[in-house]
Amino acid sequence: MSLAETIAGIAETADIHVGVAVWHIESGQQVDVNGDEPFPMASTFKIPILATACRQLARGEISLDTRVPLNDEDKSLGSGILPYFESGLQPTVRDLLTLMIIISDNTATDMMVEALGGAAVIEGYMHEIGLDDIYFKHNCKQLLRYLFPDEVLDLPLEELIAWSAKHDILRDGLAFSKGPENNVCSAKAMNKLLHKIYNGELFAGDVREIAIDILLKQQFNLRLSRFLPPGVKVAHKTGTIGGIRNDSGIIIIDDSNHVILTIFTEWDEAPYWDKPAAHHQRVFEVESAMGEIGRAVYDVFQSQD
Repeated sequence: MSLAETIAGIAETADIHVGVAVWHIESGQQVDVNGDEPFPMASTFKIPILATACRQLARGEISLDTRVPLNDEDKSLGSGILPYFESGLQPTVRDLLTLMIIISDNTATDMMVEALGGAAVIEGYMHEIGLDDIYFKHNCKQLLRYLFPDEVLDLPLEELIAWSAKHDILRDGLAFSKGPENNVCSAKAMNKLLHKIYNGELFAGDVREIAIDILLKQQFNLRLSRFLPPGVKVAHKTGTIGGIRNDSGIIIIDDSNHVILTIFTEWDEAPYWDKPAAHHQRVFEVESAMGEIGRAVYDVFQSQD
């Protein structure tokens, strides 16, 4: 059975729709399942943000040591710790990039998007380097607002959180669109971005090492790396929004053996949103399938020179 057939079989068994792309760096071998299909990136869009920040860093346009004040209006829904800190905190650009990647801090992300010049700058850079399938239109705060109906959009943050505990999100809105009006990407395009980062095409030397080092510090490791052998390092970024569960990164099999893997998934979360036990079980199944894909990819390439 080919690797593509194995991946498709895992997805079918788990009842998930996937876009998967595999790129073995040393041999150049590539495999994909629906690799050209656009998916909502969810927080994997933080990889394009990291790349844009590193490009500006390499050009001397920003500094890792610059401190960026946290204001109450910066605080965003969703993952992260900065919303719980008092206004006036002044994290560095390095802090914000690290928080953005390793715990997917949405507030840190939006502060970085603003510091880099806005969403259009990030999308423009992706298209400038030939990644025309990557679209980035909305920061975290803007995107998450599309999960709620118009009548509650202007509620304070605390009231929105309370509302969401009793009501399902909008599952047919812009946040789940696969069109260029949303933050979307194909698995193959994300792999191309990671390959450009890895091979130093975008920024070389110390800046390249900074990007890889931050991705290696990822704290969410229950998806593509779930079933990898202990000690195998993965430089990656996850993404979640509703029934979207994504993960994209570089598996470091050894010093001369690296494979890029992007897994975009979607599944019907609506029947489970208000059933905590069933929801937990379904997420376990989806993420385990992602882990099975990651292990299948590792097993194919771990013996290659």
